[in-house]
Amino acid sequence: MAQRKAATKTKAREKARAAAAARIEREQKIMTLSEDFFAKTLARETEREKLREQIEKLREQLAALDGVVPEAAEEVQAMKAQGLPNKEIAELLELTPSEVTAYLKQGKGNVEEPDGAA
Repeated sequence: MAQRKAATKTKAREKARAAAAARIEREQKIMTLSEDFFAKTLARETEREKLREQIEKLREQLAALDGVVPEAAEEVQAMKAQGLPNKEIAELLELTPSEVTAYLKQGKGNVEEPDGAA
């Protein structure tokens, strides 16, 4: 009977070792799959970060183009010289009255509307 217990214990150890070896092999496969996954997704994330940087540079360039176009201030000045009020100039040029004022300030002579209507 003692021999039976020893044989049972030996079989139990073998089963435990086999189960542990299977778990280790499974974990190694999972680790390899995880490494491959992260290698592929990290490359994509690096690409995304580069694109984000390019987008930021483009936003800065776009912001630099906002506002008054100095070369166009002359036309706004000429309309003002023709007696048009800022509001009408704004409607004609699809600007806000404050943008018209900015163009007038940009132009020669810093012309303001006498009645203060902007």
